[in-house]
Amino acid sequence: MNQTLRVSAPGSIMITGEHAVVYGKPAIVCAIDQRIFVTATTLKARIAEVHSTISEPLTMDLNAIHIDGPMKFVLAVVAHYADQMAHGIRLNITSQINPTMGLGSSAAVTAASLAAVHGLTHGSDQLVPTELHQTGLGIIRHLQGRGSGADLAASLHGGMLAYQLLSDSESKAEIRSLPAPPPLSLCYAGYKTPTADVLARIATAREGNKQHYDALYKQMGVCAAATINAAQCTDWSLFANHLQEYQRLMEALGVSDNTLSHLINQACSHPETMAAKISGSGLGDCVVALGHVPTGFTAVTVASDGLRFDE
Repeated sequence: MNQTLRVSAPGSIMITGEHAVVYGKPAIVCAIDQRIFVTATTLKARIAEVHSTISEPLTMDLNAIHIDGPMKFVLAVVAHYADQMAHGIRLNITSQINPTMGLGSSAAVTAASLAAVHGLTHGSDQLVPTELHQTGLGIIRHLQGRGSGADLAASLHGGMLAYQLLSDSESKAEIRSLPAPPPLSLCYAGYKTPTADVLARIATAREGNKQHYDALYKQMGVCAAATINAAQCTDWSLFANHLQEYQRLMEALGVSDNTLSHLINQACSHPETMAAKISGSGLGDCVVALGHVPTGFTAVTVASDGLRFDE
């Protein structure tokens, strides 16, 4: 008889620490209450089927997975476990996350797929989030060259987290829960430069001026660490001040643009907006605001749960 496992994982937004987190500096990431759902079912034939609302159906031989296209993260997860499977697998994927806006959708589908495939292969009682994180970060880096795994940690653990890579080579990280923040809201710039492209562009610029960029990353790390301390003390006024400071560092890094600056200035013009800054790698995507929900922004709810097995 076929076995079925249904898993979901939340999307996420970066609060602070963008870019510098890739180089081992601390960051804050927050899971949001928009989820990706993966239903995994065993098949008798040694094939992999992937059905998704954002992609044409795929069917492949488990021994010849071609990792490409919009489902490449899912296919990479299946390929990772293919040799351990005594069965084929069908994955049905649905999402509450708009993939054009980022919001950690790649990390969320990776987390949910990892849990579903691992659970069917080894049993759901054998799931260890830290081990799934290490596996998932390895997959993400293999596919896009760079990545911190902060969004993956949020999808696996939920809540607002302090995050820092401990060993770049082993993909290990320190992950700590933080108190829930004041109200958060987002505004999409209307376009997005893929994170991997932004990271690659900054990495290329760094090669020509390593001392400057390393000094900037050091400042970013100090600012993010101070933001984490403020959150731990629930000093949200100080927390907001540090977020605004980090936005200035993002501008110095060269990942802000006129549209993002306009959205941030517009949000901060309201006296009850505590802070507003880029959320993510920049050059498009989203601006996050703390406190008052500015005009044009949409309130988001923090997801207290990370990985979840659904009935």
